[in-house]
Amino acid sequence: MANTYTWTVTNLIGYPLFDGQTDVVTTAFYTVVADDGAGHTASIQNIQPTPLSAERPFVPFADLTNDIVVGWIQDELGTNGVDGIEANLDAQIAAQINPPPTPQSLPLPWVAPPAPDLSAPVN
Repeated sequence: MANTYTWTVTNLIGYPLFDGQTDVVTTAFYTVVADDGAGHTASIQNIQPTPLSAERPFVPFADLTNDIVVGWIQDELGTNGVDGIEANLDAQIAAQINPPPTPQSLPLPWVAPPAPDLSAPVN
C-alpha cells in the first residue's frame, strides 16, 4: 500500500501592510506527515518563504486556506523538492518496518582478550 501524505501549514509570517495590501504572507511553516495505513508514520517540519509573485494573484488573508498556502509551498519547492521530502518520509517508514542493523562495539583485534578469572568460585 502506498503512503499517504498530509501537508499542514502551522504558522504564517508576513507584513501587516505591504504594497497597499494588508496581512501579506511571506513565509509559511509547515509539517508533512506520511502514513502507510498500517500504523507506521513519519513527519518533518520545515519553513518555506512564499515570496510575492506577479504570476500568483494576491489572496486576501481572510480568504487563505491550508490548501492555498500548501500550493504556494509546493510551487516554491518544485516537483523535485516535494518528491525529495516524500522520499525521505518513505525511507523513515521503511526503516520502522525493517529496522537497519544497530552498530555494536567491536573488540580491538590487536588487543588480547582478558584472561578468565580462575580464582572465582564455580557454582
